[in-house]
Amino acid sequence: MIRAACLALAVLAALPAMAQTVTDGSDAAIGPEVSVAVTALVGKGLKSPADARYSRLRRGKAGAVCGEVDVTNRMGAHVGPRAFVADPGSGFSGIMPDAAEIRHPSSMAQYQGFQRTLALLAANCDG
Repeated sequence: MIRAACLALAVLAALPAMAQTVTDGSDAAIGPEVSVAVTALVGKGLKSPADARYSRLRRGKAGAVCGEVDVTNRMGAHVGPRAFVADPGSGFSGIMPDAAEIRHPSSMAQYQGFQRTLALLAANCDG
């Protein structure tokens, strides 16, 4: 537990401060340090992390953190919640890709990231 807290603090120190919102209070279930580390980790991959809205945060069955994130599109409108999984210990997070993204990845690295995300979601998160 102490190692996870130290890792979370290291992730936070490496990232710029971003105001991200947990809309349903589910951050209380995983603790403030983990919540901040997870939202910062997921936010690293977003175009507009400050506008992201998080909900349904919970500890996964295999140690990662599951939840939903509602991001904005290029017009600034929220597009609706999508499942995400974050593993602060490994520094990896991913948002559930949609079918078009999986069928037409922009690179092999992106495809491999999608596969890792799907595997972590299956191992940790319900439905």
